[in-house]
Amino acid sequence: MVFISTGTRAQKLAVLTACIFFCISLQSSDIRPLKQQEKSIWAGTKDKTPETKYTASGLPKNRKWLTSKEWKGAHIKDPSTKEKFKAWKGAHITQFIKFFTAAAREESGVYKDIPPALYISQAILESNYGLSRLAVTGNNLYGHKYHGKTDNFLVVNDDSPTDKFESGFKSQWHSIRSHSKLLMNRYRKRIKGTPTLDKWLSALCGGKNVTQSKRWRKKGGTVYATSCLCGTGYGQKLKRIIKCYNLDK
Repeated sequence: MVFISTGTRAQKLAVLTACIFFCISLQSSDIRPLKQQEKSIWAGTKDKTPETKYTASGLPKNRKWLTSKEWKGAHIKDPSTKEKFKAWKGAHITQFIKFFTAAAREESGVYKDIPPALYISQAILESNYGLSRLAVTGNNLYGHKYHGKTDNFLVVNDDSPTDKFESGFKSQWHSIRSHSKLLMNRYRKRIKGTPTLDKWLSALCGGKNVTQSKRWRKKGGTVYATSCLCGTGYGQKLKRIIKCYNLDK
């Protein structure tokens, strides 16, 4: 996974150095999935697990994406395999955050109003650490819906079984850049004054909590995700992810 494609040599070195120091601070024992009470919301969580053969670590042999059931390890019965899967899971999360730290810092250098923690936390929540079918087969890390601009889309069970999502991104970098443009064109205008992480979270849902988001939606406003309007709330989920992995540091 290579994200650093622009900037001077000094700028690239600075990004890599920051990433290295960040990764050194991450201990495998500290990196773990969010608590199961955080209901998964990525596109495809309702997908059924296809008939699959698994490796000794509990991973699918013929595909790189996981269903929600597989991510939770519900398909594994053997205790030894469970331990191997758990170890793989922790290592994968560490690597995902490592790569996205570099990517987010670089992209925030181009779009200075968008904090790196927003890029990373949304990618975690929307793509399940890059392991959703949409992320793997369509390079769509942020759950961007299909709007008919290309012929490339994936049908993924989300709000309905026939929801269409963009799948024409050439790489994950293109998905990140598309997300930057979406944030700046649609949600930046909702922020007054200097943008902060909290202001961005409110802008995505039209409010700081579910009640405010519902009021915003009733007035005709749009929200980034339907989870803005129910349960814990989209913004609160992102906050918990940011706190869990110290992404604002």
